[in-house]
Amino acid sequence: MAANCFLRVSARLKQISLFWLIVLHSEELHVQSNDVSCIVYNEEFMECKWDHIDEEANYTLFYWYLSKPRKECGNYIQENGYNVGCYFSKEEIIEFEYFNIYRNGSSNSGKVLALTQTFQLQNQVKLNPPGNLTLNMFENNELLLTWDPPAKLLKCQMYEIRHRSNKDKDWQVQVINAQTKYILPSVDPKKFYTFQVRSKINQYCANAKLWSEWSPAIQWEKNLTQSGKSHGKYYLWVFLIALGLSIIVLSLLKLKRKYRPSEYQWKSLKGFYERKLPQK
Repeated sequence: MAANCFLRVSARLKQISLFWLIVLHSEELHVQSNDVSCIVYNEEFMECKWDHIDEEANYTLFYWYLSKPRKECGNYIQENGYNVGCYFSKEEIIEFEYFNIYRNGSSNSGKVLALTQTFQLQNQVKLNPPGNLTLNMFENNELLLTWDPPAKLLKCQMYEIRHRSNKDKDWQVQVINAQTKYILPSVDPKKFYTFQVRSKINQYCANAKLWSEWSPAIQWEKNLTQSGKSHGKYYLWVFLIALGLSIIVLSLLKLKRKYRPSEYQWKSLKGFYERKLPQK
């Protein structure tokens, strides 16, 4: 009886030891990681990057979707001979499907480390800043700001507009969805205003957290605007006058060539007058 009990305890201890060996071995070889950053830039290409420390493993990266087989990165991003990321073309990006990465490499102890991570790429999109910002003032002192969207899916984009005058210390911020215009009412003509816009995929299309960079600033000031308009009219008048003078000069040259007598006509006229003049 005692022998049987001893055997059962020994077997149980072996199972527990084997279990912990497997766990420790698995933790060493297969670790869930969050140190890889994958960003889809304006839905045109993607970069997955990680930090590299001297004397650390030179990692390789594999990736797969549920609907696609596993592949190794075909275009590594390198620094000082070490892989620090992977570049993905637009054709390799699939949104609304789990994107899995598996990164492994040899540690200083010679053992292989494997780090895994999962993304949904529609949540990793970082748009370009909006472009072609334009300001127009209306007679009721409303200032209209317009811009071009950075990507085609207008309904999936939201914008953050910030503005302030030369009398303000803090930015005034407004967030709008699926529009490419913003109206600032009751503009003070004595103030100088600065505007910037940035963009992001909105909550109706993804759970994106990444805002674009801010657009280049655009300014408005009444005197500056009026001066710009007067300069524009001045340059228009200069252009029209120069164009008119050029047309007149070309027309005169054409008439001169048309009515200029040829050599034959000159000889005929000379002979005619020689016959008419009395001989001495």
